[in-house]
Amino acid sequence: GSLGGKARGLGFTNHLISNFDIRNKFEGVEIFVPSAVVVATDVFDQFMEDNNLFNFAMNELDDEIITKRFKEAEYFPEEIISKLRDFLEIIKVPLAVRSSSLLEDSQFQPFAGVYQTYMIPNNNENIQVRLRELLDTIKCVYSSTFYKSAKDYMKATTYRLEEEKMAVIIQRLVGDFHDGTFYPDFAGVAKSYNFYPVSPQKSSDGIAYVALGLGKTVVEGGNVVRFCPKYPKHLMQFFSTNETIRNAQQEFFALDLNETLDLKNELTPESLLKKYPLSKSENDGTLFHVGSTYSSQNEAVYDGISRPGMRVVTFAPILKHTTFPLASVLELLLDLGTWGMGTYVEMEFAVNMSVPHK
Repeated sequence: GSLGGKARGLGFTNHLISNFDIRNKFEGVEIFVPSAVVVATDVFDQFMEDNNLFNFAMNELDDEIITKRFKEAEYFPEEIISKLRDFLEIIKVPLAVRSSSLLEDSQFQPFAGVYQTYMIPNNNENIQVRLRELLDTIKCVYSSTFYKSAKDYMKATTYRLEEEKMAVIIQRLVGDFHDGTFYPDFAGVAKSYNFYPVSPQKSSDGIAYVALGLGKTVVEGGNVVRFCPKYPKHLMQFFSTNETIRNAQQEFFALDLNETLDLKNELTPESLLKKYPLSKSENDGTLFHVGSTYSSQNEAVYDGISRPGMRVVTFAPILKHTTFPLASVLELLLDLGTWGMGTYVEMEFAVNMSVPHK
């Protein structure tokens, strides 16, 4: 079967990084596509057929009912279950289980954000429990093919839902372990075309959105830092102290490693992602690279977190003082992706500022 659009995109990106020797182009920085396996679309077809789900899924409008029915589906190809068990024998770190449909990330009709991505701890000592959690999560991704939002989006395109097929990417989650949670120092989305540039920016200079912790903050439209990779010091949302306080991120998402999926279908993988206050990030040592401090005495925001006061996420240490070459890395990758694809691109990224603990 097919790998789907997102998996093909990851494979192509990996090819570009290898062919143009991008991996170690910046001193002290390693750029890579996290390792992954793909459950191709023929497994989706077999799962739908063996469990007689297609007509039900096409006609049911309640997302929760669809998810419950898919998770309860009894038949899953034994050969794939065996291979997934072998995979879990090797990989014992948190996983991102991501949609990769035939239409996703297509050049002419973007389906970004239409289907689901889930993250699971993959940390139970019993491999059978981990396997069951992974299978349930794959079924949840399958079910998102037929969610109401996906059906509504499909109606606005020239495609028919009957033509759609879902592959699933099972990928190592970028991040590190922090006191019962797992998350990267920061993550975000970069786009090579900016529809609303502010001079001296041009549309072709692109735009990036970045947040402390997992990228769910960006995807959900939370308070994030917006910047142009070519002009990283032009942060319009922080033009005054009041605007900085109003627009700065105050919470972040992390994967809760102490929670387990309820195998009786009451919990979805979505429930494992939780919001935490900046105080946790400061205790974990991850706020240091992205934080600033608001002083109520002076009515001013200072870069860094060395002084007492209210913490806010501004990314000033990185964007203004270049403690990490984020803007340069994104500018290079966006240029390379746009050239390689022959059109404007959008990419997700996540960054660990130190070597993760094993």
